[in-house]
Amino acid sequence: MLGIRTAMIRPATALLATALAATAFCACPALATAPAALQAGAPTQGVVSYAPDFFAEVRPVTAFDMVRRLPGFSFDSGAQVRGFADAAGNVLIDGERPASKQDDLGSALSRIPARQVARIDVISGGAPGIDMQGRTVLANVILKHDGGGSAVVAFSDKMSINDGQQIPGADLEWTQNFGDKKFEAAFTEGGFVDDGSGPGPHKQYDGTGDEIYDAHLWTHAGGDQGTLTSAFSTPLWGGKFRINGLVQLTNYLDHEADEDSVPVGGDDAYKDENANLNGEIGLHYNRDFGGNTTLELIGIQQMSRYHENSYFDAVGSDEVFGITNNDRESILRSTLRYTVSPTLTLETALEGAYNTQTTGTEYIVNGAPQALPAANEQVAETRGDGTLTATWTPSVHYTLEAGIRIEDSTVQATGDVREGKTLFYPKPRVVFTWSPDPKDQVRLRVEREVGQLDFGAFSASGSLNAGGLHAGNPNVLPQQSWTFESAFERRFWSGGDATVTLRHMDITDPVDRIAIYDPVAGAFFDEGGNLPHGTENDVALDVTVPLDNLGLKNAQFKTTETWRSTSVVDPVTLMTRSQTQVHPLDLAAHYIQELPFIKSDFGVDLDGGWTETYYRFDEIDTIHYGARVNAYFEYKPTPAWRIRISGVNLLSQGIQKTYAYYDGPRNLYPMASLVDYRSQQIGSLINVGVRRTF
Repeated sequence: MLGIRTAMIRPATALLATALAATAFCACPALATAPAALQAGAPTQGVVSYAPDFFAEVRPVTAFDMVRRLPGFSFDSGAQVRGFADAAGNVLIDGERPASKQDDLGSALSRIPARQVARIDVISGGAPGIDMQGRTVLANVILKHDGGGSAVVAFSDKMSINDGQQIPGADLEWTQNFGDKKFEAAFTEGGFVDDGSGPGPHKQYDGTGDEIYDAHLWTHAGGDQGTLTSAFSTPLWGGKFRINGLVQLTNYLDHEADEDSVPVGGDDAYKDENANLNGEIGLHYNRDFGGNTTLELIGIQQMSRYHENSYFDAVGSDEVFGITNNDRESILRSTLRYTVSPTLTLETALEGAYNTQTTGTEYIVNGAPQALPAANEQVAETRGDGTLTATWTPSVHYTLEAGIRIEDSTVQATGDVREGKTLFYPKPRVVFTWSPDPKDQVRLRVEREVGQLDFGAFSASGSLNAGGLHAGNPNVLPQQSWTFESAFERRFWSGGDATVTLRHMDITDPVDRIAIYDPVAGAFFDEGGNLPHGTENDVALDVTVPLDNLGLKNAQFKTTETWRSTSVVDPVTLMTRSQTQVHPLDLAAHYIQELPFIKSDFGVDLDGGWTETYYRFDEIDTIHYGARVNAYFEYKPTPAWRIRISGVNLLSQGIQKTYAYYDGPRNLYPMASLVDYRSQQIGSLINVGVRRTF
């Protein structure tokens, strides 16, 4: 029944988004009027500015509240990858990217009071003097620098409807300006519930479809996280210097138990516990030399330690799997921008990074240690990255950004498997933007994109309760692709925006799953590896519709949808299939209704869920994350107070996991001999939060 509901929700949302977009595109001029306070600034060389008046009816509390209401803009906090350039999010603060990889961009924006925002610029295609961070669309939050300070105290309490568990949380923030110096500090502590785990039926079927196992799976998974951040900025040597730091500790526990009815007496239990300690120091310096040359220097040192133990206990079997990772990363980056003329900007950047990961694993069955390929590894990477980019804007109608990025890295693996390699990748990029009028824009992009090696794939990994254990593969290469993209954007009404993006990727060395034979263990193991070739075709829709002109005053609808079609050749069956772990569809929709007469607003969000499949040589795993409906009501009696009540997963949608096991390679055994099915109902969460700004 859940699959039917999800299948109905997705097309309905897509149809609604398409209908709203069509309505906006075809709207007659008589409807294209709105109060002056809601009008965005006229586009200038690909830049649309939104002053605080644009957000007045929303009564935002933080800069993040404002960013989430930007028309035609979908927030992206960035990627958790090595290096600085590839980890960028799509929001700048005063034209700069925060010198941090561990401090979440959304959290950083949430610590900025809305009253300190002078305006927000949405930059499409490129603009002189702006590092687009490899993006075609960026938001730039411009702050006021008028002294003073602020403090925030916030408390929240989540309650799980499934078991009544209370999960408190607290935030403390302080910002103070001392003349031209600024100090910031924040502490966050709170618990969380793992939304990928929950109770439900657990069944197994043999190759003929007969049920051979029936149990009820009881699970409880979650943890707590504490984060301390601080920063200090001051003028230095004719420029501006900033230092920031972060310490974060996360603890997690997953406890599962099967109560069997078929066969009787076959109960089993699983427990997974892990702890992750992260630390980071960031340095940032920038200086303007004479108005046409700017220099930016960034240094980051981060470290983390992760330890996990998994236990599985069943009749006749006692298994333990442990893994410990120690990671270090050091980054130095310099960027020099030179404004040749008002229409031409040159930028060059050099980045060096040194990364290490030391991994130790152990696997014990009934007290006896078991051999795993690449069980203990140390991986070190020395990487250099150079970029040269030119941005030319001959008129308000045209912008051309062209550049090349050169990446050179040496990776050395030592331990159970010794492997070394040097990788060199040139990555050219061209983005052309055409704005025939203030409402319309066309963006064309051609770029060679190169992924990153996953250090986790170099050593053994796995799960004792599902999916099995997997070998490490130090020979894996990063995925490369030539990407061809076109986007059409139209702005309409007041704050309306619709963007359609078409993307084709021609992929070399797509990362997928392959099999390896280990002579020590005398068995085949599944591991991450490369396939020869693949393709991906995407269609993305991003629509923001202010609903005043449709009769719903002070209301807004936003949706973001991406359809993906991938193709690779399965290394086992030699048949064409989709690429492992790629979502065919990602969908989100948001309805927001302002109620200014009672100083409140409410909203309903739909997360369309996702499906991902893992194709292993003797196993196919499918995980389907059901569609979720969330809602909130927020009351702001004064600019200093915010009271929020929200519900998460109100329809109690869950997650379905199907593991199909084969007696050997799938080309020799085309029918699964065992199918393991789990339907876990995660349940709903109710959250009450109070925030006070001083």
